[in-house]
Amino acid sequence: MGTDHPTAPERGAEPEELRPLARAVERAIAQGCGTLLHLATPLGREVYRRKADLAARLCPERGRLLDWGCGFGQMSRLLRNRGFEVVSYTIEPGAPSPWNLFLREGGLDVVWGKEPVRLPFGDAAFDAVLACGVLEHVEDERGSLAELARVLRPGGRLVLMMLPNRWSWSEFLARRVFGVAFHERLYTMKGARALLGEHGFRAREMWYWNALPKNLSVLPGPLRRPILARPGAWLALDGWLRRTAPFRWFSGAIEGVFVREGRGES
Repeated sequence: MGTDHPTAPERGAEPEELRPLARAVERAIAQGCGTLLHLATPLGREVYRRKADLAARLCPERGRLLDWGCGFGQMSRLLRNRGFEVVSYTIEPGAPSPWNLFLREGGLDVVWGKEPVRLPFGDAAFDAVLACGVLEHVEDERGSLAELARVLRPGGRLVLMMLPNRWSWSEFLARRVFGVAFHERLYTMKGARALLGEHGFRAREMWYWNALPKNLSVLPGPLRRPILARPGAWLALDGWLRRTAPFRWFSGAIEGVFVREGRGES
């Protein structure tokens, strides 16, 4: 039998704030959007809820936040629920499509950019910036970081999430066994800290993430279903692995919170 791919979100009991996201993902998939499997299960959606909780703890002053490369808009909505004044930025076309229906219908402040690097905002316009699974995909990595430094006020915080780890076991298997490169650019903890430092960002805290995969769509149904039936147990095991040496070093991603250096730094 072939791999059993989900065609619609698999739902269980999940927090109320995730239910609009589940419904939007279901509609988008039904309309032919095939890039949302990471949001098609309660496990996948719970990951982003926890990330929003973490971002809120890392940016206790809240304020005006730029969700840079906001994608489907799930983090924008979740962070707005946590008291941020969110500006969602994307260079995706603004024309209605299954991909952006959650952005268009959520009452978000969405800016549809036209340039891949230059941001249409003034200097020091934001108190915080979220970059969740974005930096590794941009063409001009350094130009993009320079722009983020420009629009973030001194002392403001950049929350960097889902940066692919060079030593990730999943990246290794994908490249060496299956001949698939999930990401063109991979990072180390030291290299990411140095890269951000070149653009005026001081690392306040860094950590590993994703010791275990959360998008399980490639697994056969008999393997996937027991995990999805107990997402809390899967996330608990992931948490232990990514905090424990040597397992954490081979996690899928590197994350961190960085302070924009300059007057007002904290």
